[in-house]
Amino acid sequence: MISRIGVLGAGGIGGSIAAYLTQAGRDVTVIDQWGAHIDAIKKKGLTVSDVNQEFTVRLPALHLSEVSGIAKPFDAVFLSVKSYDTVWSTHLIAPYLSPSGCIIPAMNCLNDETVARIVGYSRAVGCVTTISAGVYTPGHVVRTDPTTLHAFSVGELSGIVTPRVKQIVEMLGVIGHSEATTNIWGARWAKLVWNSMGNAMAGLIASNSEGLTEAQRVEMLTFRARIGLEATQVAAAKGIVLGPVGGIPPEDFDTARASGDLSILVEGLRSGLGKRELTAEQMARLPEPNRPSLFQDVLKRRRTEVDFLNGEIVRQGALVGIATPANQRMVAVMHRLEAGEIAPGVENLALLR
Repeated sequence: MISRIGVLGAGGIGGSIAAYLTQAGRDVTVIDQWGAHIDAIKKKGLTVSDVNQEFTVRLPALHLSEVSGIAKPFDAVFLSVKSYDTVWSTHLIAPYLSPSGCIIPAMNCLNDETVARIVGYSRAVGCVTTISAGVYTPGHVVRTDPTTLHAFSVGELSGIVTPRVKQIVEMLGVIGHSEATTNIWGARWAKLVWNSMGNAMAGLIASNSEGLTEAQRVEMLTFRARIGLEATQVAAAKGIVLGPVGGIPPEDFDTARASGDLSILVEGLRSGLGKRELTAEQMARLPEPNRPSLFQDVLKRRRTEVDFLNGEIVRQGALVGIATPANQRMVAVMHRLEAGEIAPGVENLALLR
């Protein structure tokens, strides 16, 4: 029975989970390394703005230095940190899990096995999130998806739907439509493919697609399609049974690969992105627009997850003998951006050619 919940990493996703669960009456404690963020939550509570409402909840909030004072262990901890912080943060919170407790990596990339190797495979539960959110000012989460779409897929790494998976799904239902899955790896890889197709691109050109000419938009979508083709081929070589990638049926990638015609994927991207677009009225209710997490990192001038997104496709491709030149190019160009050699902007499309 999950009654006491921790959330380690109170950014857009973790902050959303903590706030909505607290609003629903759950016992939640939030922990984060951003001092000003925790101070603001302690002082004023955690605020969430979404397209339907703005609300503030009061809940226990801890700096990393205060974790050692936790007296009562957690039954479940949602881990929502950057991929490069997975190892140390898992080691940090592991001693504060109850004997039957679990860690739920609600984050991007392929971090489930990293967590499982530290706490044990029976104490890690997969969780794939498809909500969009960000934190731009301390104590304030901005959720930027329509709230009516799919939100979470939860599953044991073994593929079994257990009582605790059902309970986690029920809890997360207050945030959005959530489901139990027997194919958490297919869901995780589908999200990796989608993020690899879009997150780094948005950070590189400083835009989702706003302000682009139609020719630039087509060029951008076509390169994203090439990234997706490589990523899905790697997944297939590893024996992963993919679910839909941002709404694009997996067989569309097979069709595009066989025909050499990327137009079906370009149109699939247009459709998938269109379903997540907010209306002008909805956007007016939010203090910040929708931005992929890597785009947010670029704006905040911090390390990105490109090595754990496109870079992971490159690494996994090398293991199974699949060439990944589009993903390699994206990683190389993003490294130049992170090093300050280039600035974000649409002119970077030329560097991908």
